[in-house]
Amino acid sequence: MKNKDKSYSGKNTDSPVSGTHHNKKDEESAAVTEDVFIHSFDVLPAALLLVDTEFCILRCNKAAAELLALTDDDKAGKPVWDILQFRDEMDSEKLQHLLSSSPSLVTYVRSLPSQQYLHCSVIRLTVAQGMHYLIQLQPVSAQEIDSLTVAGTLDEGISTEKVFLNTGISDETNFGFGNAFLRNIIDSLPHPFYVIESGTHQARLKNLAALQFEDKLAAVHCFMKEKPEGCVGNAYVCALKMVVESTSPVRIEHEFLLQSGERRIYEVFGYPVFNNKGVLKFIIQYSIDITERKRNEIELLDYKNVLDNLMSNLPGMAFRCLNEVNWTMEYVSPGCKRLTGYSPKELISNKKTHYGDLIYHEDRKKVWDSIQRAVKIHKFYRVEYRIVTKNGKIKWVLEQGKGFFDKYDKLVSLEGLVTDITEGKNAELLLKDELAINQGIAAIGVELLKDSIKPARVAYMVQHYTRIITGSQFSLLISPSNEDETSYMYCFEDKDEVDVAKRIRRSDKQMKMVNNLINELLTKQTPVIMNEPGIKILIPCVLPGEFNFNRLMCVPAFINSQFAGILILADAENEYTMHTVNIVQRFVNMFALAAYKLRAEESLQAAKEKAEESDRLKSLFLSNMSHELRTPMNAIVGFAEMLQDTELSIDEKDRFLDVIIKSGDNLLRIVNDIIDISKIEAGQLKIIYSDCYLNELFSDLEVFFNHELVRMKKEHLTLYMQPGTSDQNFAIYTDTVRIRQIISNLVGNAMKFTDEGFIEVGYRVKKDKIDFYVRDSGIGIPVDQQKVIFERFGQVKDAGSRNLAGTGLGLTISKNLAELLGGSMWLDSYPGEGSTFWFSIPFKPGRHQSDPHSEPGYTLAPAEDLSGKCILVVEDVDTNFFYISSLLKKKNCRVLRASNGLKAVEICKSDSSVNLVLMDIELPLMDGYEATRQIKKIRPDLPIIAQTAFALMGERERSVEAGCDDYIAKPIKKEILIEAIARLI
Repeated sequence: MKNKDKSYSGKNTDSPVSGTHHNKKDEESAAVTEDVFIHSFDVLPAALLLVDTEFCILRCNKAAAELLALTDDDKAGKPVWDILQFRDEMDSEKLQHLLSSSPSLVTYVRSLPSQQYLHCSVIRLTVAQGMHYLIQLQPVSAQEIDSLTVAGTLDEGISTEKVFLNTGISDETNFGFGNAFLRNIIDSLPHPFYVIESGTHQARLKNLAALQFEDKLAAVHCFMKEKPEGCVGNAYVCALKMVVESTSPVRIEHEFLLQSGERRIYEVFGYPVFNNKGVLKFIIQYSIDITERKRNEIELLDYKNVLDNLMSNLPGMAFRCLNEVNWTMEYVSPGCKRLTGYSPKELISNKKTHYGDLIYHEDRKKVWDSIQRAVKIHKFYRVEYRIVTKNGKIKWVLEQGKGFFDKYDKLVSLEGLVTDITEGKNAELLLKDELAINQGIAAIGVELLKDSIKPARVAYMVQHYTRIITGSQFSLLISPSNEDETSYMYCFEDKDEVDVAKRIRRSDKQMKMVNNLINELLTKQTPVIMNEPGIKILIPCVLPGEFNFNRLMCVPAFINSQFAGILILADAENEYTMHTVNIVQRFVNMFALAAYKLRAEESLQAAKEKAEESDRLKSLFLSNMSHELRTPMNAIVGFAEMLQDTELSIDEKDRFLDVIIKSGDNLLRIVNDIIDISKIEAGQLKIIYSDCYLNELFSDLEVFFNHELVRMKKEHLTLYMQPGTSDQNFAIYTDTVRIRQIISNLVGNAMKFTDEGFIEVGYRVKKDKIDFYVRDSGIGIPVDQQKVIFERFGQVKDAGSRNLAGTGLGLTISKNLAELLGGSMWLDSYPGEGSTFWFSIPFKPGRHQSDPHSEPGYTLAPAEDLSGKCILVVEDVDTNFFYISSLLKKKNCRVLRASNGLKAVEICKSDSSVNLVLMDIELPLMDGYEATRQIKKIRPDLPIIAQTAFALMGERERSVEAGCDDYIAKPIKKEILIEAIARLI
């Protein structure tokens, strides 16, 4: 249907009822009355559309325009089909056919602009202008639509004209003019409607609904606080008087008692109508039944009360606030009083204080950043922080919430819940303190697991942690000696990055003369707490000598029921308690354990020194090796079992793994030393000559030594590498592996015995020899012990070095290797000034100018990715295969397994995708040597790497003879394995 530009002015001087022509006075009166009707049509609360026979809009009142979201262009001439969608898709012809049998139709439609469901009443009007239709719209829910029928009649058999005549007002009495068209519209309204004359207060027009309402009315009750006089039993006088007095629109509520006894509540609207001179002429009054709405409001109020009760019982504060730094609250639940001390009225809209001001000042940035990150990606947020309550108390709270966004994806507000977690947080802090205590004890325990113990270092750590935990400003640890009548005083120093306690030895007679209180504490050997001020102690070894403390605590240490010393703490911020004593006791016991272990080590060292005879040297060697082997094995097994604890933190697991790795390296070093010294004594150690690129070797060693310094926590030492020539291709003909071994042993000793200063490694090229040296600023070696250190198991036996671990084989092996290479070894050293170890070998220039990357000893960068490679692992031990396969799979390599030599040969014969073979030597059915020979016959170019635990029987040589391309000794290190694989494939 095409749009038609139609409008309706409502102006017509011919009465459709009488058909007579009125005089001029009547025409003027009709014009005024016509304005009344037009004004009534526009201001009626009901949504009304006047359409023609083709259902094009002639007129639309304000309520309909707002309900349907119509613009000025839509209000006239637009087909109603463009605005309303009838549920049965009825067109104008169908509607006209239905309305021909009855004057009205009820159906339900959907508004296309607003997408809401509407109750639609279509009323047929017959006026002088022809046939028109009046459409009244009222919003309904989708559920209500489903329960109602589509088509039906309102008042069948009653024509529109009869409805108008039932008002009891004839055309002649109705002001003498005949705008029956607009009167029909008003008479069709379902709610009471009045046109009241302002002067006489008489209703000049009542529609049918008004007449029917008055017939049922029994009484009226006004809800206004100040009622106008005479506001009893009349349906319109109250609003009438208010409009007359104010000459402006009014709205009031009335309760009407019907004759049936039912009470109904109406919303009454009053509108003034002025003539062209601005004089109030009429009052239009319109009433709408709002009983159901009032009931809904009561239910809503009940729901609000239930919601308020629910909010009041929430374990915290529900809120809605703006997303800005003050966190301006738009709503807070009653629980905010219990949480913050402020009532909701004090927080909402910042009437009393900003909620942002309650957040602890140190936590405000964290809160802001956390919430902004979450709302930016439309996610829930969860943040813990502190608030300061109204009475100044600090509470921990947990805030959980999410941003609320409008349909344009604009952040409107934040909504969530804030709960009090103070009790749980305090418990968490206590647990954190306990964790800090355990970490401190664990750190000391790691120190005790080292091969040698420094009592001053342990004393420093004990005092360091106890001072932090107790808040003490002073500490002193005194350890008596059992060998003579002396005691050691460990004075805490924490300046210039000093991490050891100053150790002072004093006789017991001197201690007794120094101070009666210290002597009393040593004698008493029980915990002592003194929280009174003015405690004086004289300690000459600690500046300023005499101390005056306000608080003091003394905790003794015992090991195996033997007194091991006391720890004195003083000048704490808070009073000392038995709880503090119990905590400190755990740390002091660690020092007692260190003292006990140190004494045990000193006893073992003394026993070793007595074994000078040759027949006892082997027995002493076995005893020493047992100790050295069990120490790292104890750490490996013990910490491996502790890793099974599922409650360990990540830091604890990392620390345990570090101890296991270090102990494994220590164990491997011991085994290698035993193997080397055994080979040397048996004459089975062979020198394999090749070109050695010294500068390349030095660069490689520099990286390795720096890594070792970090691992040993001695990165503060300075490492100097001093090549004797700047030529990067400078090469000599020697055994690269043994040169590396000698330098590594010497630098390892230098790292072990040097705590401050430097380590320097270099070489000097002379005419017929090369002199290598390793210089350090360590403890030095006395002249009378410089010969013994090159003997098997020979070590310096003084107080400054006995706490350092070692088998005593490193220098012996290094000296023998230097001699096997045709050279010698010597040293220059003075106690306290450091040492310089020298060794020389014959200078033989490199014979082959080949790529240094191919020479033994050159370290390739580990392959980062072995994608597309297939490696056959020949291994009969499940654990060994699991380790190797796990390592290779991390490099994206495909791994195959053969559990014996026969299967390995079959796989290599049938599967051409195998790129490399890792061959174990000791295998069932066919050993690794025979399997290698068979595979090389089938695939000569297939690389094979031998892996074996037999390191004393010339395995490298036998493996090469069998056809292996490389050799790896067990235990296999991942860097060496990956390097070998990368070099071959």
